[in-house]
Amino acid sequence: MSVNINIRNAVKRYGNTTVIENLTLSIRGGEFFTLLGPSGCGKTTLLRMIAGFNSIEGGDFYFNDTRNIGMVFQNYAIFPHMNVRKNVEFGLKNRPADKRIDKKLIHEQADKFLKLMQIDQLADRMPAQLSGGQQQRVALARALCIEPDVLLMDEPLSNLDAKLRVEMRTAIKEIQNSVGITTVYVTHDQEEAMAVSDRIAVMNGGVIQHVGTPKNIYQRPANTFVATFIGRSNILQGEMDVEGGRAVVSLPTGYKAAFDTVAPENLKKQPVILCARPEELIVETTEGDGLKAVIDSCVFLGLNTHYFVHLLTGEKAEIIQESSIDSIIQPGTQVRLRLNTEKANLFTQDGSRNLLTGVENDLAKEAV
Repeated sequence: MSVNINIRNAVKRYGNTTVIENLTLSIRGGEFFTLLGPSGCGKTTLLRMIAGFNSIEGGDFYFNDTRNIGMVFQNYAIFPHMNVRKNVEFGLKNRPADKRIDKKLIHEQADKFLKLMQIDQLADRMPAQLSGGQQQRVALARALCIEPDVLLMDEPLSNLDAKLRVEMRTAIKEIQNSVGITTVYVTHDQEEAMAVSDRIAVMNGGVIQHVGTPKNIYQRPANTFVATFIGRSNILQGEMDVEGGRAVVSLPTGYKAAFDTVAPENLKKQPVILCARPEELIVETTEGDGLKAVIDSCVFLGLNTHYFVHLLTGEKAEIIQESSIDSIIQPGTQVRLRLNTEKANLFTQDGSRNLLTGVENDLAKEAV
């Protein structure tokens, strides 16, 4: 059964310190929902509140009519004195007396999830004989074996090497899709969150900044914190004016860029912050309009080449371009940077709000 999780006005305090204050959030049944943010932002605290491990100083948590939860921890927490099968069967064998099932059903249920996690051939091995990735699969099989209504995962891949993290995040997403269980996932890794999530809540300082799909959060972030935390961003100060009914932004080195994506209610003269991701700036060596800059260094990475530049006014920027057959532009070369105004973002001077159309923040809907 897919379970909705509704959190209303949640509060968490440790002594006199408020970690989470008045947090409201809705997680849809069957979705893969990720809490993403820097260390200390409150994401694990919130996950433990959902799990019932932390006390709640205020607010309400609703789980339909059930709270049957499976959890996968950062350190796996599998029992070292039990083999793989016994670890996976543990939750079923230790159910309350009125919910126990017979040994044959326990065995069959364990077989189902051992095979699903592709560790059935390891059933008789002890944890010490397993790799990190295999131990993670055991922990996930154990959590799923009790057929929970909600699966919670706290930084489950952080102890794995880079290649294995990619493999395991793919496996976790595929399994979640096949089982259809409501999943809440905690990570500080932006790429990991983008790869596995149906929706993401970006947190900072115990406050949710933006809730949305990976695509929307990346392309139309709600504020500059989200823009700079999700992926890389170049930040420039500018001045917006209105010419002929469209926004024109004056940027460093005298470059003016016209934007057709500014929301009508924001069309007025005002200072703005421009956020351009590295792929949203295009390096040109010919004459013309653009941000005048000088190449400081370049890194060839096969498919793409990364250029690091400084503008003639001193600001630094990073550009990612698809590698060409022609030679790489050498350090010291003066270039101009053209801006992809369809993709770049504009924010208020304090960075608190995106001025463009197309910003979809589910958090605003939930607060109503």
